[in-house]
Amino acid sequence: MARRRILSLAVFVLALGLGAAAGRAEIRVVEPDPPAPLRAFTLADHKGQPFTADRYKGHWSLTTIGFTSCPDVCPFVLSNIVEVVRQMTLRVRPDKLPQVVFVGVDPKRDTPVMADYVAHFDPNFIGVTGTHAELSKLVEGIDGFYRIGKPDKDGNYEVQHSASVIVTGPDGRVHAKLSPPLDPGGVAEYLARKQIAYVRAQRNN
Repeated sequence: MARRRILSLAVFVLALGLGAAAGRAEIRVVEPDPPAPLRAFTLADHKGQPFTADRYKGHWSLTTIGFTSCPDVCPFVLSNIVEVVRQMTLRVRPDKLPQVVFVGVDPKRDTPVMADYVAHFDPNFIGVTGTHAELSKLVEGIDGFYRIGKPDKDGNYEVQHSASVIVTGPDGRVHAKLSPPLDPGGVAEYLARKQIAYVRAQRNN
């Protein structure tokens, strides 16, 4: 059984650009030890292309779950991730920037608008959704949850979901779970160090 390290890290952040102040940033992280494999699943991205666990291999990724009609949490987390990626451009090469994946757990409403939704935040973000059976495989594999409520008489329903940001590595395994709000500079520094540590570990194996 994998162990989990629960960390509250104080990361020293250099003032590398506008909006990044030098100092210490607290970030809340849970790291599975060893990194946890993803379950097999088959979803579709916002371009209609298959999205499986293989799409996580070969690069670092940040994944969060939600739904496109979410009024507050999802836009907040995605905007947070936009700033994290911007801060990472100051620390790593363009080819080392993480892939960002938004998992829409309300396929009925998400599918028609997913492409426009993710593009609103960043044209490079990937939006994925699919059947609830396949969504559950991915969501449970990244230690998340979601629940679709029963429709009321007008057909409206609530969607509840976790808001963590999951970090997967080039090996396609879960390396960390970040709890929002994300300090952009602190998380960018953490992820850059994570990449360096991963490369060193691979060289030593």
